[in-house]
Amino acid sequence: MSVVLRRHIPIIILASLAFFMVGDTLLLDPTYNAYAASARSVVSIIGSFAVMLSVTLLSRIHIRRIQRRRNVIESSVLLICMWTTIAWGLYRFAFFGEKPSVEYITQSIFRGIVSPGDATIYSILAFFIASAAYRAFRARSLEATVLLAAGIIVMLGNAPVGEAIWGGFKPMTTWIMDVANKAGARVIIMSAIIATIALYIRIILGYERSWMGRGE
Repeated sequence: MSVVLRRHIPIIILASLAFFMVGDTLLLDPTYNAYAASARSVVSIIGSFAVMLSVTLLSRIHIRRIQRRRNVIESSVLLICMWTTIAWGLYRFAFFGEKPSVEYITQSIFRGIVSPGDATIYSILAFFIASAAYRAFRARSLEATVLLAAGIIVMLGNAPVGEAIWGGFKPMTTWIMDVANKAGARVIIMSAIIATIALYIRIILGYERSWMGRGE
């Protein structure tokens, strides 16, 4: 395959669509916005076919693992759950006219698997976090001393014993959380936004080619 087909044409298509969608955000022309809405619908349709392709490829990978007797249990469970869900949704849509909905499934998975799993992981990590805090809160430098002092103030401000010791811990804790903490969080968020914009610009201009596959 030539370099034009592998590299130049995908970059041109991506850049054209990116500028087109940016124009939809900046311009208020009804005709232009209607075309942009149609483009988003086309992207959704293409995404549906991409999901079908990914399901097929995923099935092939795990069927090969089962044939080679590697990770048989995990692959079998994944295939059974995936195809059972797909078959059930197609059956309900074909015979009862119900539109596919994953809300009940996702809520059931969240309540039955994700929430208990999160609670288990956080309970296990509590000891690790405590040991990490002990190692981090050491006044070896000026920055570490400030971190140690802020941590102690916030801890005493949120604990009942801190109010009993001195009533000024609560206002200091409020100031640290509402002013210093929010300022740092906003800096991190703004840095992430700028980095994301820079990555988008690199992709549009063709400098970032990792999304095109290996060796690009």
